[in-house]
Amino acid sequence: MNPRTKIRIAYADIGPDSDIAEKLFECVKDHYDFEPTNDYNADYVLHSVGGHDVLKYSGVRIFFTGENVTPNFAVSDYAMAFEKLTFGDRYCWLPLIKLYPSYSVLTAPRPPADEILKRKTDFCAYVMSNTKNSADERTRIFDLLSAYKPVNSGGRWRNNVGGRVPDKLAFQSRHKFVIAFENSSHPGYLTEKFAEAAEANAVPIYWGDPTIGKLFNPKAFINCHDFQTLEKAVEQVKKIDQDDALYQQMLAEQWFPDGIEPECLRDETFAAFLSHIFDQEPKAAFRRNRGRWGLKTERNLYDMCHRPHVHGYKLFRKSWRKFCHTFLPRRKKY
Repeated sequence: MNPRTKIRIAYADIGPDSDIAEKLFECVKDHYDFEPTNDYNADYVLHSVGGHDVLKYSGVRIFFTGENVTPNFAVSDYAMAFEKLTFGDRYCWLPLIKLYPSYSVLTAPRPPADEILKRKTDFCAYVMSNTKNSADERTRIFDLLSAYKPVNSGGRWRNNVGGRVPDKLAFQSRHKFVIAFENSSHPGYLTEKFAEAAEANAVPIYWGDPTIGKLFNPKAFINCHDFQTLEKAVEQVKKIDQDDALYQQMLAEQWFPDGIEPECLRDETFAAFLSHIFDQEPKAAFRRNRGRWGLKTERNLYDMCHRPHVHGYKLFRKSWRKFCHTFLPRRKKY
């Protein structure tokens, strides 16, 4: 058995996503021995959106995020994020849904539909706690569905079940439908909400990633992006709720078309991307611009974040020079 390659890696700006960061490397843990370090000269640094400390590190930078944020390739050598883009060997689409334990349900056989229906005692569940800087659709869907039947809200927002639920899965599992709305809509922005609704063996009412229908079986959930308005989506919910045969038909559908996980979501895809980075010598793995203006841009970012007094002086000097060139006569040369 070949020894695992040792990888000296630092973690920066991860914040509360440290557990998710560790799951990122599970697909390659049999091939590499990750050695965490705080050394600013670490060979690699994994970083996210929690700050700008990554600018202190000199190694190969790998960006990942659980938020709807576009990578900055002037700062990062590589990135794994939500954005649907192609950038040579520097980028891999990684939706947050893939890193949650509930994702495994999507590739497993579904229980018998009639058995699921017997356990459903309530209409619809919604667990949401934060609407700050969030899409209006997240509140509108609750109001529209509540006008039809009571929707049980188990989060902090509009809680109507006597307090936040201690067990989200158990709470959602007794409901026929679960609202799975992202906090914003963007192609590729797909979080754990869909998988958690699926884990509860409910029919997800989904909104967020408008391309989700290319990944998951459209017969297994209600994709609000398939309807012109939320009102029309709610009409479809009503139709399914009032027809047990139609509801069971949806419960019998596999989550992926033909039960086949798309290649872009397979462990092998992410393992290949990460292995390509780690199998190179660190010096060869650099991708961010190391030319004059690339380094100058990075120094300016570093000064803005970590040496504001220096950045302020540079701005003052630049403004002073502009003032002098504009209003003071230049000495003539003879």
